[in-house]
Amino acid sequence: MIKKVELTRFKKYKSQKFLLRPNGLTLLVGGNNSGKSTLIHALSVWEFCKMILLHEKGREIFNQDEWKKGEGFGMSAEEFLPIAVPSLNHLWTNLKTQLSPAEKEAWLDAYPGYIMRIKCTWDYKDQIDRMLEIGLSVVNDRLFIRVTDSNLCSQDHLLAVVYLPTFAGVLPKENKSTIAERRAFLGRGMAGSVIRNMIYDLYLEDKKMRDTLLAGKKRLSNSDKQTLNKTSPLQKLQNNLRSTFSSQLEIEPFSEDFHTVLRVYERKLIQDDGELTVLPKSKYTPRDIITQGSGYLQWLSIFSILYSSNIDILLLDEPDAHLHASLQSELLNQLRQAVENDQEKQILVSTHSVEMIKQAPLEIIFSMDTRKYLSEETSRVATLAGIGSEYFPKIDLLKRYKRLIFVENESDKKILSILGNICGITLPDEIVYWANTDDHATRRRIFDNLKAIIPDLKCVSLRDRDMDNPDVVGDGLKYKAITLPADSPILLLQWRRKNIESYLLCPRAIAKASEKSVEEVKQHIQQKFALAIDDDGYAEATPPDAIITCDGKKVFTKETDGLEVAFGCNKYDVAKKMTSAEVPKDIKVFLTQVKTLFSV
Repeated sequence: MIKKVELTRFKKYKSQKFLLRPNGLTLLVGGNNSGKSTLIHALSVWEFCKMILLHEKGREIFNQDEWKKGEGFGMSAEEFLPIAVPSLNHLWTNLKTQLSPAEKEAWLDAYPGYIMRIKCTWDYKDQIDRMLEIGLSVVNDRLFIRVTDSNLCSQDHLLAVVYLPTFAGVLPKENKSTIAERRAFLGRGMAGSVIRNMIYDLYLEDKKMRDTLLAGKKRLSNSDKQTLNKTSPLQKLQNNLRSTFSSQLEIEPFSEDFHTVLRVYERKLIQDDGELTVLPKSKYTPRDIITQGSGYLQWLSIFSILYSSNIDILLLDEPDAHLHASLQSELLNQLRQAVENDQEKQILVSTHSVEMIKQAPLEIIFSMDTRKYLSEETSRVATLAGIGSEYFPKIDLLKRYKRLIFVENESDKKILSILGNICGITLPDEIVYWANTDDHATRRRIFDNLKAIIPDLKCVSLRDRDMDNPDVVGDGLKYKAITLPADSPILLLQWRRKNIESYLLCPRAIAKASEKSVEEVKQHIQQKFALAIDDDGYAEATPPDAIITCDGKKVFTKETDGLEVAFGCNKYDVAKKMTSAEVPKDIKVFLTQVKTLFSV
């Protein structure tokens, strides 16, 4: 199994090492652009290049005594097929395919043109790790590949890696292919193009095992059938399909003399006296597998490859994408069982699946953000929520307090606390404030993921209105664009005014904070910001349009004209000088909404 992957100038990684546990199954998790697919793609490219070199140069090119003598092999951009890229340049970090003179001097390498490198290290039966590094170079839109490091010997097994994209589309018809052709398709990430061939291989292996067990006998004994059921890759696949989909495969024998395409059909099963039996053809006509849904075909692709005795490592890029939540859980169970039963198989899964991450043991979850396996439940929650390690302390508090308020800035918490104390609507101390600028929909997704781990969690999402139309704010400051049930554990609230600072434009409070007269304050704001403020009207729930559309942040912070510079007072100074009557009604509504939700 692969223990270490080292990437040099591959896509987002100028130099990066990944230490993997040879534990059979690893889930690669992390937010968008965290590198999950990049690692999968790197291994796919490594396998493709290995396959090309094996085909063109022979097995000896990988040996530790021979690789330095060999030359690189070139191919056109059109021939590079393992992953889709706009151009070959996109494989290199920052699209930089060449070294600068200074970098060349520091590189100190016999093959400086091959500056993008992928190195895999795996364990071996004699306890001495094997490794193979492949370098890539591009000149005039032509790709050159070569071995740049290796400690392999002639008798060493070369890892066979298969990359299965999110959904490898199945062909309507599939010709019988040679082993070389099949390997080429698999190396290019086109497993769906040879799925029937993979199934037929399992069928032939099963037939061979049956013939061996049947030698000298008229029929198989019960113990023979049990042995076959446990060891035959085809029977493993059939058992998997029976338990998951209540179906099985019917494989038509292939004759070189009469057939040109492979035929694999799906048969439905029904419960009969507690046992699954095949529906007779009079009631259900077997259908070619192409007629099945994408989830079924995705599942079939995964396990027909996984159960193959010729595959060592399976790379799955978001295999859960076409699966229902319940099937995602079952997928995890089946993958774990597969590697437990076959200790020489390794599976790397790039996933966003909440169900899989929730149920997987921590020791198989690899965070692409920290490049380490998870060790605490806190880190699992952070992963589910799609957040970084900087939020781990907040999650510990969330588990204790079970109350969360999303705000846009840490300053919002301070202002709300000050105004709450002034108007007598104080919020509990046991609240986690979480500052981010995400929209309500994203915050709701984070909340849903957190709630899956913290069932009693309640949440308020508060956002500035900014450029949104004022009509988006309904009664009680509720965000009207997303409808929630009356008993929802999350409230989506939005200021009626542009931002929270717009609620602090009280002339009397500004005057107290700046030691200016009320008239001076009014005159300055009118002259510099074209805003006439009434002493009382600004506090109403429906103030004049000019106040609703005014950017309070600018009134405080604008260079030279802002209150911080011109009058020497900031928003906190002003908030502290307000009276209960001067606290705007929207502020009081918000505080009351929060207190009500959190008191239930």
